[in-house]
Amino acid sequence: MHGLKLGLTAAAISALVAAPAFAQTQLPSAKATFAYNPLIALQTDCRSPGCSADSDWQIVLRQQLKLANQKDLFLGVSLQSGIVTDTTVKSLNGSDDTAEARATIRVRVKLTAPDGTVSYAEPRTGVDANNNVGDGIVFADRIQTLRARFSGLNCTANLLAGGVVTCATPEELQLILKTLNANAFNFVAPNCVSGVYTIDVQARTSANVSSIGTNGSLGAANAFIGAGSMSVEETRMIKGNTGTTLAF
Repeated sequence: MHGLKLGLTAAAISALVAAPAFAQTQLPSAKATFAYNPLIALQTDCRSPGCSADSDWQIVLRQQLKLANQKDLFLGVSLQSGIVTDTTVKSLNGSDDTAEARATIRVRVKLTAPDGTVSYAEPRTGVDANNNVGDGIVFADRIQTLRARFSGLNCTANLLAGGVVTCATPEELQLILKTLNANAFNFVAPNCVSGVYTIDVQARTSANVSSIGTNGSLGAANAFIGAGSMSVEETRMIKGNTGTTLAF
Protein backbone atom coordinates (compact mmCIF):
# COMPACT_ATOMS: atom_id res chain seq x y z
CA MET A 1 0.00 0.00 0.00
CA HIS A 2 1.55 3.29 -1.09
CA GLY A 3 2.32 6.00 1.49
CA LEU A 4 1.14 6.42 5.01
CA LYS A 5 -2.58 6.27 5.69
CA LEU A 6 -2.91 9.74 7.14
CA GLY A 7 -6.68 9.45 7.13
CA LEU A 8 -6.48 6.91 9.96
CA THR A 9 -4.86 9.51 12.16
CA ALA A 10 -7.51 12.06 11.28
CA ALA A 11 -10.38 9.64 11.88
CA ALA A 12 -9.00 8.44 15.20
CA ILE A 13 -8.66 11.96 16.53
CA SER A 14 -12.00 13.21 15.24
CA ALA A 15 -13.81 10.26 16.79
CA LEU A 16 -12.69 11.34 20.25
CA VAL A 17 -13.34 15.07 20.09
CA ALA A 18 -13.38 16.75 23.49
CA ALA A 19 -14.67 20.30 23.95
CA PRO A 20 -12.39 22.99 25.40
CA ALA A 21 -12.33 23.13 29.19
CA PHE A 22 -14.61 25.96 30.37
CA ALA A 23 -14.85 27.28 33.93
CA GLN A 24 -17.75 28.77 35.86
CA THR A 25 -18.75 32.38 35.30
CA GLN A 26 -18.90 33.25 38.99
CA LEU A 27 -15.51 32.87 40.60
CA PRO A 28 -14.10 33.78 44.00
CA SER A 29 -10.85 35.69 44.16
CA ALA A 30 -8.07 33.18 43.56
CA LYS A 31 -4.33 33.07 43.00
CA ALA A 32 -4.15 30.18 40.54
CA THR A 33 -6.25 28.05 38.22
CA PHE A 34 -5.77 24.98 36.04
CA ALA A 35 -7.54 23.45 33.06
CA TYR A 36 -6.84 20.34 31.00
CA ASN A 37 -8.32 18.45 28.10
CA PRO A 38 -7.70 14.71 27.57
CA LEU A 39 -7.95 15.08 23.78
CA ILE A 40 -8.11 18.05 21.42
CA ALA A 41 -9.13 17.25 17.85
CA LEU A 42 -7.56 20.16 16.03
CA GLN A 43 -5.78 19.19 12.83
CA THR A 44 -5.04 19.95 9.20
CA ASP A 45 -4.44 17.43 6.44
CA CYS A 46 -2.92 17.72 2.95
CA ARG A 47 -2.61 14.74 0.59
CA SER A 48 -1.52 16.02 -2.80
CA PRO A 49 0.97 18.47 -4.34
CA GLY A 50 -0.37 22.01 -4.39
CA CYS A 51 -2.48 21.44 -1.29
CA SER A 52 -2.53 24.08 1.47
CA ALA A 53 -4.63 23.82 4.65
CA ASP A 54 -4.95 26.08 7.70
CA SER A 55 -7.20 25.63 10.75
CA ASP A 56 -6.92 29.34 11.68
CA TRP A 57 -6.91 30.18 15.40
CA GLN A 58 -9.12 27.91 17.50
CA ILE A 59 -9.75 27.86 21.27
CA VAL A 60 -8.44 24.60 22.72
CA LEU A 61 -8.43 25.45 26.45
CA ARG A 62 -10.35 28.06 28.47
CA GLN A 63 -10.31 29.10 32.11
CA GLN A 64 -11.27 32.12 34.22
CA LEU A 65 -9.49 33.84 37.07
CA LYS A 66 -10.70 36.68 39.30
CA LEU A 67 -8.07 39.20 40.36
CA ALA A 68 -8.72 41.23 43.52
CA ASN A 69 -5.98 43.74 42.77
CA GLN A 70 -3.81 44.75 39.85
CA LYS A 71 -1.39 41.86 39.35
CA ASP A 72 0.63 39.99 36.74
CA LEU A 73 -0.27 36.57 35.35
CA PHE A 74 2.09 33.71 34.60
CA LEU A 75 0.60 31.18 32.19
CA GLY A 76 1.94 27.74 31.41
CA VAL A 77 0.65 25.90 28.33
CA SER A 78 1.43 22.26 27.53
CA LEU A 79 0.22 20.41 24.43
CA GLN A 80 0.91 17.15 22.69
CA SER A 81 1.92 18.14 19.17
CA GLY A 82 1.90 15.63 16.32
CA ILE A 83 3.18 15.93 12.75
CA VAL A 84 3.12 13.40 9.90
CA THR A 85 5.00 14.06 6.64
CA ASP A 86 5.19 11.73 3.65
CA THR A 87 7.16 12.38 0.46
CA THR A 88 7.60 10.13 -2.58
CA VAL A 89 9.84 11.12 -5.48
CA LYS A 90 9.62 9.59 -8.95
CA SER A 91 12.43 10.28 -11.39
CA LEU A 92 12.89 9.05 -14.95
CA ASN A 93 15.75 9.36 -17.46
CA GLY A 94 17.85 11.43 -15.09
CA SER A 95 15.17 14.06 -14.40
CA ASP A 96 15.47 16.13 -11.22
CA ASP A 97 12.29 15.65 -9.18
CA THR A 98 11.45 17.00 -5.71
CA ALA A 99 8.59 16.59 -3.23
CA GLU A 100 8.14 18.72 -0.12
CA ALA A 101 5.71 18.42 2.80
CA ARG A 102 5.38 20.78 5.74
CA ALA A 103 3.24 20.97 8.88
CA THR A 104 3.23 23.57 11.66
CA ILE A 105 1.56 24.07 15.06
CA ARG A 106 1.45 27.51 16.70
CA VAL A 107 0.04 28.56 20.08
CA ARG A 108 -0.92 31.87 21.68
CA VAL A 109 -2.82 32.97 24.82
CA LYS A 110 -5.74 35.39 24.52
CA LEU A 111 -6.93 37.40 27.54
CA THR A 112 -10.31 39.09 27.78
CA ALA A 113 -10.36 41.75 30.52
CA PRO A 114 -13.40 42.52 32.71
CA ASP A 115 -14.33 45.42 30.39
CA GLY A 116 -14.13 43.17 27.30
CA THR A 117 -10.74 44.43 26.12
CA VAL A 118 -8.76 41.71 24.31
CA SER A 119 -5.00 41.33 24.61
CA TYR A 120 -2.45 38.56 24.16
CA ALA A 121 0.10 37.27 26.65
CA GLU A 122 3.77 37.71 25.85
CA PRO A 123 5.46 36.48 23.79
CA ARG A 124 2.87 36.94 21.07
CA THR A 125 5.11 36.01 18.12
CA GLY A 126 7.80 33.47 17.33
CA VAL A 127 10.01 32.27 14.48
CA ASP A 128 9.46 29.11 12.44
CA ALA A 129 11.91 26.66 10.85
CA ASN A 130 12.66 29.19 8.09
CA ASN A 131 13.31 31.92 10.68
CA ASN A 132 10.16 33.77 9.63
CA VAL A 133 8.25 35.64 12.35
CA GLY A 134 4.54 34.88 12.76
CA ASP A 135 1.72 35.12 15.30
CA GLY A 136 1.99 32.70 18.21
CA ILE A 137 4.79 30.50 19.47
CA VAL A 138 5.80 27.54 17.31
CA PHE A 139 5.20 24.28 19.19
CA ALA A 140 6.09 22.10 16.18
CA ASP A 141 7.28 22.80 12.65
CA ARG A 142 8.70 20.36 10.14
CA ILE A 143 9.80 20.86 6.55
CA GLN A 144 10.55 17.59 4.76
CA THR A 145 12.14 17.85 1.32
CA LEU A 146 13.05 14.81 -0.78
CA ARG A 147 14.98 15.15 -4.05
CA ALA A 148 16.08 12.46 -6.47
CA ARG A 149 17.59 12.02 -9.92
CA PHE A 150 17.27 8.44 -11.24
CA SER A 151 17.49 6.78 -14.62
CA GLY A 152 14.45 4.55 -14.37
CA LEU A 153 13.36 0.90 -14.60
CA ASN A 154 12.32 -1.39 -17.48
CA CYS A 155 15.09 0.06 -19.63
CA THR A 156 15.95 -0.96 -23.19
CA ALA A 157 18.85 -0.02 -25.45
CA ASN A 158 18.27 1.06 -29.05
CA LEU A 159 21.28 -0.27 -30.97
CA LEU A 160 20.22 1.47 -34.17
CA ALA A 161 20.33 4.80 -32.36
CA GLY A 162 23.84 4.25 -31.06
CA GLY A 163 22.87 2.31 -27.96
CA VAL A 164 20.61 4.96 -26.44
CA VAL A 165 18.97 3.58 -23.28
CA THR A 166 15.29 4.31 -22.75
CA CYS A 167 13.48 3.52 -19.48
CA ALA A 168 9.72 3.07 -19.26
CA THR A 169 9.16 3.10 -15.48
CA PRO A 170 10.41 5.78 -13.05
CA GLU A 171 12.35 4.77 -9.99
CA GLU A 172 10.81 5.76 -6.63
CA LEU A 173 12.18 7.01 -3.33
CA GLN A 174 9.82 7.48 -0.39
CA LEU A 175 10.45 9.06 3.03
CA ILE A 176 7.87 9.04 5.86
CA LEU A 177 8.31 10.77 9.21
CA LYS A 178 5.85 10.78 12.10
CA THR A 179 6.41 12.36 15.51
CA LEU A 180 4.40 13.15 18.63
CA ASN A 181 5.95 15.51 21.18
CA ALA A 182 4.78 17.01 24.46
CA ASN A 183 5.58 20.73 24.23
CA ALA A 184 5.36 23.40 26.92
CA PHE A 185 5.87 27.16 26.99
CA ASN A 186 5.46 29.89 29.60
CA PHE A 187 3.68 33.16 28.85
CA VAL A 188 3.26 36.33 30.91
CA ALA A 189 0.55 39.00 31.06
CA PRO A 190 1.73 42.03 33.07
CA ASN A 191 -0.35 44.75 34.72
CA CYS A 192 -3.74 43.05 34.73
CA VAL A 193 -6.53 45.08 36.37
CA SER A 194 -8.86 43.67 39.04
CA GLY A 195 -11.88 41.63 37.97
CA VAL A 196 -12.65 38.37 36.19
CA TYR A 197 -10.37 37.48 33.26
CA THR A 198 -11.27 34.92 30.60
CA ILE A 199 -8.11 33.16 29.43
CA ASP A 200 -8.14 31.24 26.14
CA VAL A 201 -5.34 29.09 24.81
CA GLN A 202 -5.57 29.27 21.03
CA ALA A 203 -3.83 26.91 18.63
CA ARG A 204 -3.40 26.91 14.87
CA THR A 205 -2.32 24.05 12.63
CA SER A 206 -1.29 24.29 9.00
CA ALA A 207 -0.04 21.93 6.31
CA ASN A 208 1.08 22.26 2.71
CA VAL A 209 2.55 20.04 0.00
CA SER A 210 4.43 20.88 -3.20
CA SER A 211 6.34 19.02 -5.92
CA ILE A 212 8.70 19.78 -8.79
CA GLY A 213 8.99 17.48 -11.80
CA THR A 214 6.85 15.74 -14.38
CA ASN A 215 6.89 12.12 -13.20
CA GLY A 216 4.20 12.25 -10.52
CA SER A 217 6.11 12.92 -7.29
CA LEU A 218 3.79 12.82 -4.28
CA GLY A 219 3.58 14.31 -0.79
CA ALA A 220 1.28 14.47 2.23
CA ALA A 221 1.30 16.32 5.56
CA ASN A 222 -0.82 16.22 8.70
CA ALA A 223 -0.57 18.33 11.89
CA PHE A 224 -2.65 17.52 14.96
CA ILE A 225 -2.89 18.19 18.71
CA GLY A 226 -3.43 15.57 21.41
CA ALA A 227 -3.96 16.26 25.13
CA GLY A 228 -3.34 19.68 26.62
CA SER A 229 -3.23 21.60 29.89
CA MET A 230 -3.02 25.20 31.09
CA SER A 231 -1.97 26.64 34.43
CA VAL A 232 -2.47 30.28 35.42
CA GLU A 233 -0.88 31.89 38.46
CA GLU A 234 -1.46 35.34 39.88
CA THR A 235 1.76 37.00 41.01
CA ARG A 236 3.57 40.31 41.24
CA MET A 237 6.74 40.69 39.25
CA ILE A 238 9.71 42.82 40.25
CA LYS A 239 8.95 46.47 39.62
CA GLY A 240 9.85 47.47 36.10
CA ASN A 241 10.15 43.88 34.87
CA THR A 242 8.26 43.48 31.58
CA GLY A 243 9.48 39.97 30.83
CA THR A 244 11.72 41.14 27.99
CA THR A 245 15.23 39.69 28.02
CA LEU A 246 17.95 42.32 28.34
CA ALA A 247 20.82 42.38 25.86
CA PHE A 248 23.99 40.71 27.13
